[in-house]
Amino acid sequence: MDPKLPPLNALRTFVMAAQTGSFVSAANELSVTPAAVSRSIKSLEDYLGCSLFHRMHRQISLTHEGRNYADSLADVFDEISLATHNLVGKNADRPLVICAYPSFIVSWLVPRWSRYLQSHPGAQLRIVTTLSHEIHFEQMGIDLAILSDSLEDQRYISSRLFETNLVPVCRPDYLPPNTLISDVADWQNALLHCETRPKDWERWSNANGIHVDTKRGQWFENASMMYEAAMSGLGIAIGIEALLDREFSSNRLAHAFSDNKAIVCPFSVIRPKATETHPLFPTFMSWLQQEI
Repeated sequence: MDPKLPPLNALRTFVMAAQTGSFVSAANELSVTPAAVSRSIKSLEDYLGCSLFHRMHRQISLTHEGRNYADSLADVFDEISLATHNLVGKNADRPLVICAYPSFIVSWLVPRWSRYLQSHPGAQLRIVTTLSHEIHFEQMGIDLAILSDSLEDQRYISSRLFETNLVPVCRPDYLPPNTLISDVADWQNALLHCETRPKDWERWSNANGIHVDTKRGQWFENASMMYEAAMSGLGIAIGIEALLDREFSSNRLAHAFSDNKAIVCPFSVIRPKATETHPLFPTFMSWLQQEI
């Protein structure tokens, strides 16, 4: 900020007094006392080194310098008001755009969606999906993304939402009861993989201290297809536990191994630093935290 500029509040007070032609009326508009208006304008005159008003008994009138200054400032404040209206109005009229993986939206977000709408009637949100870790926020008009990885990028703000586990899952009758992790080598051809998370089986096998040939098995474009294949009895999927609550409760999927060592899988909310925060963002974030 230019150090030569006078205080913005004093300028606003002066413009209001010039427009109303009265310190009392200006005070009413600004919800302050007439004495406060008088002091603010006197300090502005001292700062500028000239008188802005002729002061008479219960009357004021602008000096020549005051008239010119008021006319110029009025245009400036009109521009500030218009710019603010355009920005706030733009954000208020458009929906909050949320981007996430299809499996997260279908399995976690949508089942909880009615609770958000009940507590925030009239809120407009738009949900878009991605199968990539590369989110083009500006090009796609995205306000926030919910991903299972944080972005180590100074252009973005990443906030941890929750942690869940990475676990092998299959149809309950697919494997014999009490199958152990050490038996996984016998089932390598039955491994189901997700192309958007190609390293999950490798991470799981390394953490559990076993060798699995992760090139074997069947590959699917996205997690939803992989889970459907597992529920159809086609093999063992490597799944994100928090996204499978309905499948577990309905007995369509079960943990594949009785001695599984869980692998942490974090989810984060990511948004760009450079863009303005959408008016709905604080309430949506608060609701997300309540759902954890």
